[in-house]
Amino acid sequence: MKKIIVFSLMIVITGMFMQSCKTEAQYKAGMSVAAKWTDGNYYLATIKNVTGDMYAVDYADGSNGEVKLTDLKMITEKANLKAGDKVFAVWAGAKFYAGKLKEMKETGAIITWDDGTTESEVVFGKIMKVE
Repeated sequence: MKKIIVFSLMIVITGMFMQSCKTEAQYKAGMSVAAKWTDGNYYLATIKNVTGDMYAVDYADGSNGEVKLTDLKMITEKANLKAGDKVFAVWAGAKFYAGKLKEMKETGAIITWDDGTTESEVVFGKIMKVE
């Protein structure tokens, strides 16, 4: 019985470690991401380089900073989006706002904003699906 418990625990720990490694490996220099700023909001950014567990980012507004892995979110690829998805998308400037994907278009998607702002089209590369 003890062997089964120890073996099961090893599988769980190994799985957690592999998931952690996979997540870190997903983020590389040159990638567009949503990165948390000091105000707690996410903004469009590009990863400049990775040093240890810190990610240097250049924000779309010209600012730069360093963030942890937990402060990065992937931009969702077009193929992984569909009408009805809850999303965060760039409305104005580089800040992400909450909304719902209403309709897919060729180069973007129509977003209905949670704050009641008039719906608008956002280009792919500035939309992240809420998981």
